[in-house]
Amino acid sequence: MSATKYTAPHMMLHWLIAVAVGIQIIFADAMGASFDAKMENIEIGTGWTGGAIFHALLGATIGILMLWRLALRLTTDIPPPPESAGVIQTVSRATHWLFYAILIGMPIVGALAWFIPSETLAEVHDVTGKVLIGLIVLHIAGALYHHFVAGDKAVLRRMLPR
Repeated sequence: MSATKYTAPHMMLHWLIAVAVGIQIIFADAMGASFDAKMENIEIGTGWTGGAIFHALLGATIGILMLWRLALRLTTDIPPPPESAGVIQTVSRATHWLFYAILIGMPIVGALAWFIPSETLAEVHDVTGKVLIGLIVLHIAGALYHHFVAGDKAVLRRMLPR
């Protein structure tokens, strides 16, 4: 039997990761500038700035929190998806699994880009960040669609405390 509401750990991780990702998006330019400086002087250990260190630590934290969230997802009951057309169900499922893949993979690719160093991996990290922004918009739009258009108020509420 599936739950009707996400558990407190699910909710805490969802919102903590959402805030951390928002911070990463806002301050991503600091890491980009540090990476560009590093690529001009390829010595190991160069390029670290306060912004780069913050970005790296927060990115690693997001990756770890997402692994925790994935473990919870795979080991606990979650609410069933709302009744929707097949296309909406497919997009919703794909969006959620892409969040896991991207938010676990991005810190790894970012670290590899920094420590190898690799312009190609940095570009993959950057492009994936843009895909992530698109997924965030799609995720929010889906929640708002269910709440305001489809009239399924429970969808939005199941990720909100109380």
